[in-house]
Amino acid sequence: MVLKYPEMPRIELEACIKCMKCVIDCPSQAIDIEVGTINASCIHCGHCVAICPESTIFPDAGSLKKLNPVDISSDDFQQLSARIRTCRSFLKKEVDEATLQSLIENMKHYPSASNARPVEITALQGEERIQRLNDLTAETLITSIRFMTSPLLMPVLRVLAPKMNVTRLNNYKKQFAARQKPGSSLICHHAPLVLLFHAPVAKFGMAAADAYIWSTYASIHANTLGLGTCFNGFISNAMERSKSMRNEFGIPDGNQVYAALLLGHPKVKYLHETGRERPKATII
Repeated sequence: MVLKYPEMPRIELEACIKCMKCVIDCPSQAIDIEVGTINASCIHCGHCVAICPESTIFPDAGSLKKLNPVDISSDDFQQLSARIRTCRSFLKKEVDEATLQSLIENMKHYPSASNARPVEITALQGEERIQRLNDLTAETLITSIRFMTSPLLMPVLRVLAPKMNVTRLNNYKKQFAARQKPGSSLICHHAPLVLLFHAPVAKFGMAAADAYIWSTYASIHANTLGLGTCFNGFISNAMERSKSMRNEFGIPDGNQVYAALLLGHPKVKYLHETGRERPKATII
């Protein structure tokens, strides 16, 4: 899927010094710097705008803005990464409109897997609406697990999917269902804001990867703003299974929810780095 852009980046050839940086860095070889044109093979990545030392190439959307130097060390990023933890305990305090708009505005800078950028955002707010999301998600997943752990299907799954721990899944269903009470929030944890990352379903698209990238960047950004976040696969799983849920929460027809992120002001602060094993890596 390639998005249609109304305009192309524009080169002011009079001020160009022909350093060729834009030509060399262009991944689609779309620039003819001699005549100052960019052809239709342009993927609108913006590299030419970003790299021009004379600020003579203007973006296809928005205005040209100079970047300020950023001094973030590797140690700074390591500390930030260690401090970001899944938040399941939120203050009863809304995320203000300015913060929400800042989070959404910054998403235009996030990378994508194929440069198509099909991801859309739906922001859910309001105690009743998020409680409804919580309850429908729980109901959908319990129904699915109940089907998979039915007396008729369990023996079949043990044969066809021996790696699936059906007994454990059945026990989890029982425990989860027992904890479900009116007003409980086992899925959404009473978060005041939920961001849904969705996109049109495409056979050869990479929307799922884009949604994971954007939600991850959004989580990092949110934490720099003093918010806590929680990635929630239960919601995206339930949304995939339930068209009525997608309709109720305004997901356009043909779109699928690929990632869900809970956000809010955290009740607690984490003070120590936790012990985790280095991931298994193979260097070839």
